[in-house]
Amino acid sequence: MHQYRKTRDEVSLAELQRDADRPLVACSLWLHIGFIGAAALAVGLLQLFDAETTWLSALALAFSGAVLAAAGWRRARTVLEDAERASSRHARGRMPSRISSAIEPRAR
Repeated sequence: MHQYRKTRDEVSLAELQRDADRPLVACSLWLHIGFIGAAALAVGLLQLFDAETTWLSALALAFSGAVLAAAGWRRARTVLEDAERASSRHARGRMPSRISSAIEPRAR
């Protein structure tokens, strides 16, 4: 019985697609965390102008929201940049040897 054997390009394409999904999910989660931080910042700023809340708690909420938003959005960007670098490295690894040797510098 003949078994179907996948070619190298089919395997690497499926592997690349699977590897591309993880960073997108991680980026999405970090962007959601950043959005929650931005919402906390907005609520904290609104509470600063409200006479019923203490200024210290409103300031703490605004500051922690700003830190959470900045950290979440920065981490989301880092995850995407790392994924882009990894996919470009993977694409360079699949080039034929004569093309990759012309592009990559030779060791001296």
